[in-house]
Amino acid sequence: MNNIYKYLALLLVSLQSAYGQHYQFSQFYSAPAYLNPAFTGANVCSRVNLNYRNQWAGIPGGFTTYQVSVDHTLARYKSGVGLQVFKDKAGLNGLSTTQVNFLYAYETRINKKIMGRAGISAGTSQRKVDYSAFTFGDQIARNDGGSSLDQLRSSSVRYFDGAAGILVFSNSAWGGLSAAHINQPNQSLTGDVSRLPVEYKLHGGYKWVLDEAAAGRALPDDHSVTIAFNYKKQAKFNQLDFGAYYNKDMIVLGCWYRGIPIFKPTKYYLNNDALVFLVGLSVAKCKIGYSYDLTLSKLTNANTNGSHELSMTYQFCKLKKSQRRKLVVVSCPKF
Repeated sequence: MNNIYKYLALLLVSLQSAYGQHYQFSQFYSAPAYLNPAFTGANVCSRVNLNYRNQWAGIPGGFTTYQVSVDHTLARYKSGVGLQVFKDKAGLNGLSTTQVNFLYAYETRINKKIMGRAGISAGTSQRKVDYSAFTFGDQIARNDGGSSLDQLRSSSVRYFDGAAGILVFSNSAWGGLSAAHINQPNQSLTGDVSRLPVEYKLHGGYKWVLDEAAAGRALPDDHSVTIAFNYKKQAKFNQLDFGAYYNKDMIVLGCWYRGIPIFKPTKYYLNNDALVFLVGLSVAKCKIGYSYDLTLSKLTNANTNGSHELSMTYQFCKLKKSQRRKLVVVSCPKF
């Protein structure tokens, strides 16, 4: 009986999500190309980002998301280029979305201490439903028959998807705005019209360097505290992630809250989602992070078992201290 309640809870939340919410990462800065295409090539060094998210691990048929992105800096042309591959599965693998996007960003100097970037993302997406992964009423009536008598076929749709964003930053602060699905593609699997709403993201933060006296002997981010936020809006739904990171040598600890309980887009939507806890390890050119979402909504953490997320970033060069002091680099977290 408990499993039945879990299935119903997942169905209700999925129906709510279909109207506006989109897949996401708790470690949104570890997926910079997905957050804002203006981050493409902003790391100075070429890099690879890997992300995996298992949302609501305690509910069969939850949400699983994978993302791989590669970006490269073209310093001579003040540009960055990249490629992003994205896969999302929901409902016992019955519904899936696959994206392949090409990325480009251009950087300009606003003044001596502030830089600006603008980026675009363009590619193709495929949305697919596999009816063989579902159990229908006639199968239950026939004592779980091997297949439905309705002989439903898998259905899929392909569409072009575009995004754009801007980013302004200094060595201690940053702020950005991006818009995904700006062409509002038709994602209907039935031949009708179901436009994917534009998703807006506003993000930013500030980094405080601790132990200023030691800054000359170590890189500035060896000991720091950073506050950061990411606000998202799609159709009538919105969400705010707000929290802080503490960085000491190789270790990063983070905690933030997701939700806007004072704003309810619908009567029964509480908009009080989760607390997120992060631990990260930074060794030479590699960064690895793990985060856990403690569910606060009516689903409860006892039913969902929370959400797990892993990230890994590898950069192909390491800046010297003298180079770091001369450059204006984005100071946002890497997780």
